[in-house]
Amino acid sequence: MMQQSKPIRSARLSMAAIDDDSDEFDVDFTTRSGPQLITFMLGQEKYGVDILRTRELITYPVGGVTPVPGLPGFVVGVINLRGLVIPVMDLRIRFRLAQAEYDGYTVIIIVEVEGKHIGLVIDSVSDVIHLEEDQIQSMEHLTASVDTEFIGGVVSIKDEMVIVLDVEHLLSGRELLALVDTIEGTENV
Repeated sequence: MMQQSKPIRSARLSMAAIDDDSDEFDVDFTTRSGPQLITFMLGQEKYGVDILRTRELITYPVGGVTPVPGLPGFVVGVINLRGLVIPVMDLRIRFRLAQAEYDGYTVIIIVEVEGKHIGLVIDSVSDVIHLEEDQIQSMEHLTASVDTEFIGGVVSIKDEMVIVLDVEHLLSGRELLALVDTIEGTENV
């Protein structure tokens, strides 16, 4: 017969196993109210995007990105994700970083910008971090190799700086409109 677990007290749950020889373990449930970031690498720098803007992470489909004439140079093409045509932007090209080879660690993060899905090619995904609102510092303290117009702030996590991207500013309004028009034109062909 199973022994009943102790009631939850102060958001802490303690459970004992059936036999006396096994270890007891504690599970600590904590709630956080601040933002969460998905962090990733581009070259030697760590970046993050708000998890609420992220729709999906997919492995880079080698040979599965279709180039489309007329798109800006940083948009490497489009992918078909379950019937949805999504433009794919290489952040290394957009940020004028050294170009890298796409490999097994290369990932596309699908984000939503003004109701449209856009894929962002990154080198590799790191982790998800929880922040307090006051942890994000303004851009004036930043010395990165990326144009500051794309940056929403920086945060220091365990002696490591994470550059927080502002996905709303990765494309100007004109670029987003032109991109959407071009993609919608290819869908109708």
